[in-house]
Amino acid sequence: MTTEELTKIENELYSAVIEIYNQEQTSELNNRLMDIFISYRQVHIDYSDLSKQNDEALKRGLFIQWYALTEPSYLTGIENIDQDAEAIIIDTIEERICNNTLDKELKWMLNYYATWDFVFDRFKNRKGLAQVLANKTDYLFPTKVDRESMKKRGQMGRYWNSLARLAK
Repeated sequence: MTTEELTKIENELYSAVIEIYNQEQTSELNNRLMDIFISYRQVHIDYSDLSKQNDEALKRGLFIQWYALTEPSYLTGIENIDQDAEAIIIDTIEERICNNTLDKELKWMLNYYATWDFVFDRFKNRKGLAQVLANKTDYLFPTKVDRESMKKRGQMGRYWNSLARLAK
């Protein structure tokens, strides 16, 4: 899978979640939502598989991990992500923190996610990550993002585009 293919899948899954949310709930729709959860779990695994060589996959995988714990699954389609895939992404983040090779965007994203430090409770043994969490700052957060580019970045891009604090 490529990030472009995964973007298409994410967009389809998100559209299906919104469609389900806007309907009267039935057992059939609940089963469809369960299938979406399974599909999104696979999307996260695929991002994890790409994450060591692909910064975009790393960012999206980390976003999914954060989003799974901070937003309700019936609105995101994300539930019960794979713990091995999650560990791969965190290990890659840890390696980049320790080697000082996080790019600027990943730094501000990680800093933003650190506001919800409980998301990283299982990874307190990662020294670099623990240091980032302890030293979080709003200083790194941008004042704007490229909204057109974000539209091509799956649910992560939708999220960043939704933030009012990022200028249009």
